[in-house]
Amino acid sequence: MPYCSESTAIYCLQCGKMFDHPSGNRKHIQNMLTQHLQVHQPRTVSCPVCGETRFRSNTNAVQHVESGSCSGCQGKENARQQIHNFIASKKESRGLLANTPALEWAGAGTGRVPDLPYRCQECSKKFRQVSALMQHQQYGNCGARGPPAITFSSRRY
Repeated sequence: MPYCSESTAIYCLQCGKMFDHPSGNRKHIQNMLTQHLQVHQPRTVSCPVCGETRFRSNTNAVQHVESGSCSGCQGKENARQQIHNFIASKKESRGLLANTPALEWAGAGTGRVPDLPYRCQECSKKFRQVSALMQHQQYGNCGARGPPAITFSSRRY
Protein backbone atom coordinates (compact mmCIF):
# COMPACT_ATOMS: atom_id res chain seq x y z
CA MET A 1 0.00 0.00 0.00
CA PRO A 2 1.72 3.22 -1.12
CA TYR A 3 2.22 6.00 1.38
CA CYS A 4 0.13 9.09 0.68
CA SER A 5 2.45 11.93 -0.36
CA GLU A 6 0.11 14.59 1.05
CA SER A 7 0.45 14.95 4.81
CA THR A 8 -2.57 13.54 6.62
CA ALA A 9 -1.06 13.75 10.09
CA ILE A 10 -3.16 14.97 13.01
CA TYR A 11 -1.59 16.05 16.29
CA CYS A 12 -2.96 15.80 19.81
CA LEU A 13 -3.32 19.36 21.07
CA GLN A 14 -2.66 18.26 24.65
CA CYS A 15 0.59 16.31 24.27
CA GLY A 16 1.70 16.80 20.66
CA LYS A 17 1.60 13.10 19.72
CA MET A 18 1.28 12.63 15.95
CA PHE A 19 -1.30 10.34 14.35
CA ASP A 20 -1.05 9.25 10.73
CA HIS A 21 -1.57 6.14 8.64
CA PRO A 22 0.02 4.99 5.36
CA SER A 23 -3.40 4.81 3.70
CA GLY A 24 -4.08 8.48 4.42
CA ASN A 25 -7.59 7.50 5.55
CA ARG A 26 -8.70 10.60 7.50
CA LYS A 27 -11.55 8.82 9.27
CA HIS A 28 -9.15 6.14 10.54
CA ILE A 29 -6.60 8.74 11.66
CA GLN A 30 -9.27 10.78 13.44
CA ASN A 31 -10.46 7.61 15.19
CA MET A 32 -6.90 6.93 16.41
CA LEU A 33 -6.75 10.46 17.87
CA THR A 34 -10.20 10.11 19.45
CA GLN A 35 -9.13 6.86 21.13
CA HIS A 36 -5.85 8.45 22.28
CA LEU A 37 -7.62 11.42 23.89
CA GLN A 38 -8.96 9.05 26.55
CA VAL A 39 -5.51 8.99 28.17
CA HIS A 40 -5.96 12.67 29.04
CA GLN A 41 -9.28 12.07 30.85
CA PRO A 42 -9.27 11.85 34.67
CA ARG A 43 -10.06 8.50 36.28
CA THR A 44 -13.19 9.61 38.13
CA VAL A 45 -15.79 7.02 37.14
CA SER A 46 -16.69 4.31 39.64
CA CYS A 47 -17.68 0.73 38.88
CA PRO A 48 -21.45 0.41 39.47
CA VAL A 49 -20.89 -3.01 41.07
CA CYS A 50 -17.74 -2.93 43.24
CA GLY A 51 -17.40 0.85 43.61
CA GLU A 52 -13.74 1.09 42.51
CA THR A 53 -13.03 4.61 41.19
CA ARG A 54 -10.39 4.13 38.51
CA PHE A 55 -12.14 4.46 35.16
CA ARG A 56 -12.16 7.23 32.57
CA SER A 57 -15.67 6.53 31.25
CA ASN A 58 -18.84 4.54 31.87
CA THR A 59 -17.80 2.30 28.97
CA ASN A 60 -14.48 1.50 30.70
CA ALA A 61 -16.32 0.64 33.94
CA VAL A 62 -18.70 -1.69 32.05
CA GLN A 63 -15.72 -3.34 30.33
CA HIS A 64 -14.24 -3.97 33.80
CA VAL A 65 -17.44 -5.78 34.85
CA GLU A 66 -17.78 -7.69 31.55
CA SER A 67 -14.17 -8.88 31.72
CA GLY A 68 -14.98 -10.83 34.88
CA SER A 69 -12.34 -8.99 36.90
CA CYS A 70 -14.85 -7.07 39.04
CA SER A 71 -14.87 -8.42 42.58
CA GLY A 72 -18.66 -7.96 42.70
CA CYS A 73 -19.39 -10.23 39.70
CA GLN A 74 -16.91 -13.06 39.91
CA GLY A 75 -16.46 -14.67 36.51
CA LYS A 76 -17.12 -13.53 32.97
CA GLU A 77 -20.30 -15.54 32.41
CA ASN A 78 -21.78 -14.46 35.74
CA ALA A 79 -21.01 -10.83 34.91
CA ARG A 80 -22.53 -11.22 31.43
CA GLN A 81 -25.71 -12.68 32.95
CA GLN A 82 -25.94 -9.95 35.62
CA ILE A 83 -25.52 -7.13 33.07
CA HIS A 84 -28.12 -8.67 30.75
CA ASN A 85 -30.57 -9.11 33.65
CA PHE A 86 -29.99 -5.50 34.76
CA ILE A 87 -30.64 -4.10 31.26
CA ALA A 88 -33.69 -6.34 30.77
CA SER A 89 -35.14 -5.26 34.12
CA LYS A 90 -35.05 -1.51 33.39
CA LYS A 91 -37.72 -0.07 31.11
CA GLU A 92 -35.31 2.71 30.00
CA SER A 93 -32.65 0.29 28.73
CA ARG A 94 -34.80 -2.61 27.51
CA GLY A 95 -34.74 -1.14 23.98
CA LEU A 96 -31.04 -2.03 23.78
CA LEU A 97 -31.90 -5.71 23.71
CA ALA A 98 -31.92 -7.36 20.29
CA ASN A 99 -34.93 -9.46 21.30
CA THR A 100 -37.04 -7.68 23.85
CA PRO A 101 -39.43 -9.84 25.87
CA ALA A 102 -43.00 -9.63 24.53
CA LEU A 103 -44.44 -9.99 28.02
CA GLU A 104 -43.28 -8.85 31.41
CA TRP A 105 -43.24 -11.33 34.25
CA ALA A 106 -41.67 -11.53 37.69
CA GLY A 107 -38.94 -13.96 36.53
CA ALA A 108 -37.80 -11.82 33.58
CA GLY A 109 -34.14 -12.12 32.78
CA THR A 110 -33.54 -15.52 34.34
CA GLY A 111 -32.89 -17.34 31.04
CA ARG A 112 -29.65 -17.86 29.15
CA VAL A 113 -28.06 -14.75 27.58
CA PRO A 114 -28.26 -14.90 23.75
CA ASP A 115 -25.00 -14.76 21.77
CA LEU A 116 -25.70 -11.23 20.44
CA PRO A 117 -28.14 -9.77 22.98
CA TYR A 118 -27.67 -6.03 22.34
CA ARG A 119 -28.74 -3.93 19.33
CA CYS A 120 -27.97 -0.37 18.25
CA GLN A 121 -31.25 1.52 18.01
CA GLU A 122 -29.84 3.67 15.19
CA CYS A 123 -28.46 1.08 12.73
CA SER A 124 -29.66 -2.28 14.19
CA LYS A 125 -26.14 -3.75 14.41
CA LYS A 126 -25.98 -6.43 17.12
CA PHE A 127 -23.32 -6.80 19.83
CA ARG A 128 -22.15 -9.51 22.24
CA GLN A 129 -21.22 -7.01 24.96
CA VAL A 130 -23.03 -3.84 25.99
CA SER A 131 -19.65 -2.04 26.25
CA ALA A 132 -19.11 -2.67 22.52
CA LEU A 133 -22.53 -1.11 21.83
CA MET A 134 -21.59 1.84 24.05
CA GLN A 135 -18.32 2.37 22.13
CA HIS A 136 -20.13 2.01 18.80
CA GLN A 137 -22.58 4.74 19.74
CA GLN A 138 -20.07 6.96 21.54
CA TYR A 139 -17.70 7.13 18.59
CA GLY A 140 -20.38 7.46 15.92
CA ASN A 141 -19.68 4.32 13.88
CA CYS A 142 -23.24 4.38 12.55
CA GLY A 143 -24.14 8.03 12.73
CA ALA A 144 -25.44 7.70 16.30
CA ARG A 145 -22.71 9.92 17.71
CA GLY A 146 -23.78 11.10 21.10
CA PRO A 147 -24.11 9.92 24.66
CA PRO A 148 -23.42 6.24 25.32
CA ALA A 149 -26.19 3.67 25.06
CA ILE A 150 -26.53 3.49 28.84
CA THR A 151 -25.29 5.65 31.64
CA PHE A 152 -25.25 5.14 35.35
CA SER A 153 -24.47 7.17 38.40
CA SER A 154 -21.48 6.37 40.55
CA ARG A 155 -23.70 4.71 43.14
CA ARG A 156 -23.38 0.95 43.45
CA TYR A 157 -26.14 -1.43 42.24
